[in-house]
Amino acid sequence: MAAVKGVGLMAVEIIACPVCGIDQTINKDGRIRRHKAADRTNCQGSGQQTEPGPKFARATDHGRYYEDPSDGQMVISCTNALDEWHIPALPPAAAKETAEYIVDHLPAAVRASLRPDTREAFLKDAKAHYKNVWERKRDLGSRVHRLAEAHVLGKPMPHDDEAAPFIGEYEKWLDRFNVDIDADIELAEVTVLRRSEPRYGGTADLWAHLTFPSDFSRQEPRFQGRNPAPIPTPSGLWLIDIKTSLTKPPSAIYRDNVLQLAALRFADVALLPDDTEIKVPEFAGAAILNLRQDSHGFVPLPAEESAFLAFLSLVGVARFAHALDLKPYKPVVAPLRVVKNEGVA
Repeated sequence: MAAVKGVGLMAVEIIACPVCGIDQTINKDGRIRRHKAADRTNCQGSGQQTEPGPKFARATDHGRYYEDPSDGQMVISCTNALDEWHIPALPPAAAKETAEYIVDHLPAAVRASLRPDTREAFLKDAKAHYKNVWERKRDLGSRVHRLAEAHVLGKPMPHDDEAAPFIGEYEKWLDRFNVDIDADIELAEVTVLRRSEPRYGGTADLWAHLTFPSDFSRQEPRFQGRNPAPIPTPSGLWLIDIKTSLTKPPSAIYRDNVLQLAALRFADVALLPDDTEIKVPEFAGAAILNLRQDSHGFVPLPAEESAFLAFLSLVGVARFAHALDLKPYKPVVAPLRVVKNEGVA
């Protein structure tokens, strides 16, 4: 394990087992530790080799950090900082997944209510379900990202039935937006860092040169509202972040998307595959590329300096929260009652 400087964390690699879906630690050799599945049998995912993440990314007990190779400093990731903004939305999402699990397993839920000996096991599985679902979704997104990177870099990758439809939509987007992989793709899956305080790191999915017929583009008719205004689309180098979903429409965007793009856009340096670094260039625009199984949507967003300043405030909140240790604080004893002598001459 690697100590996280200045934060008081220990770096521990964690991944959702591809077989049982339960979070497991990763051994030093990159293999998933031996463990049991939900039915208490030995899980077939034990010992499987894991896929590497971004080169300088480090998993910790407080989420992902990046190790800056220039000084070894561990800096919080963009998405980790943004998690401080997600907290109000998490309970409803978890409740939805848990409720669906109970409905889908209603006979078992009824049995658990009547048989105390099975109650604890059922509740454990029900409470873990939403985490397992989210981990499987994250795993699919990671596989799509790896395949998208391999596609633009011309690297061979094994076929992935579940991820293949998303890559098919990625190829359609490249074609529709006239992106020449050799001429227009600047970088894919590039780690960026901010070296001035507050420091952070992140991974940009794609830097690509895009050409538009004008500085503003019409909204796609199937997604536009009542008063569709043209969206700024200047030609030039664009910062693009890929998002995947099995259920959301290709028009889905969220407020944290704007801050994430701003953080990647206004970072200081980019770390290249050969371990050299360059200054992060100026971008003509920033956008979310939503990939779905049968559609896609390219959504430019206002990732400007105001969004960047808002993101920096979240970095401070997240760093404080991660360093805060409340374990030493407990209720204190009441002070001794002092008896006053009254009426003494």
